Amino acid sequence: MFADEVNFDRDWLDDARRYLTNIVGKYGPHIQLLLKKASGIMDKIKLICPLHGPVWRKDLMYFIKKYDTWSRYIPEEKGVMIVYASMYGNTESAAQALSARLCEKGQTNVAMYDVSTTHVSQLISETFRYSHLVLASVTYNLGIHPAMNDFLMDMKALNVQNRTVAIIENGSWACKSGDLIEEFIRKELKNMTVLGERLSMASTLKEEKEPELDRLADAILESMK
Repeated sequence: MFADEVNFDRDWLDDARRYLTNIVGKYGPHIQLLLKKASGIMDKIKLICPLHGPVWRKDLMYFIKKYDTWSRYIPEEKGVMIVYASMYGNTESAAQALSARLCEKGQTNVAMYDVSTTHVSQLISETFRYSHLVLASVTYNLGIHPAMNDFLMDMKALNVQNRTVAIIENGSWACKSGDLIEEFIRKELKNMTVLGERLSMASTLKEEKEPELDRLADAILESMK
């Protein structure tokens, strides 16, 4: 299938991003080396022929610039990706409340994903898109919810970096997930900024937590300036 035989829309860009980030995302430095070697002959390139997907015959520099951005782990967009792991819906409700608060304060480029039901290939692809991540996890057996832990491991495996992260933690009697998520990010991921503000909950998002939710939203927005 050729690029000029299909409508060039976001779906095709998403497919290209998902392929690169999930298959060769770990090898950004190698892609940069290849682009450097090809820099002197860019005007002679007529086709881009991936091992999978469409062959591109026009707008080649557009895609080459995208490959350059992805392989340097630079966010494509200023925006917030909220990923949540919820057992009984309470952590999901907190994630929704933060999303609504961000939109009320003017940041409308916000996406939400349930880590338990969204395929990891989409999660990683979207992580490469957005500048800011919010990781919201219930505490599970004094640890991180397994699905959220798997997502963190995938981010490490695919070399995700250069993002700002905020945390929402939940736990009915021993809230540990937030500390463990922050520890993982600081030890296992590169060039990540973890915001000092955090929303901590005991089961449900109670009214007295509203100021904490506001402070977290404000901290995210301030870090985006």
